Amino acid sequence: MGDEDRKRFFKFLPRKPIHHFKLTLWVLLHWAVVVGNFLAFFILIYHGFHPSQTIPWYVALPLCTFIGVISTSRVLDCPLTAMENKMRKEVGLPPIKAFIKHYLLKPYARRRRSRRMKRKEKNE
Repeated sequence: MGDEDRKRFFKFLPRKPIHHFKLTLWVLLHWAVVVGNFLAFFILIYHGFHPSQTIPWYVALPLCTFIGVISTSRVLDCPLTAMENKMRKEVGLPPIKAFIKHYLLKPYARRRRSRRMKRKEKNE
């Protein structure tokens, strides 16, 4: 593999671009499902408890509970995350444990930490 790296002209490009592209599409699909669940939760609450009640509350409440439990459960493994981990392995990236934690919470924490460090350096 070391000899192969020296022969490559564009070393900054991924070795398997199709696999990287598939992984990117999968992550985008995963984000669409997460955002869809988030929006469905609040839309169901609105329609279930609004005076016009297009969806009865006794239908909306169990559906909201189901969406909440499935979305935040640490016991149930998400099949989308499992498939993403397989694709990440093909590309040579480490697996992730939780989608939201990996793509939303960790970058937010890193950014906060770097801002704090910059403020600290500026004050000194």
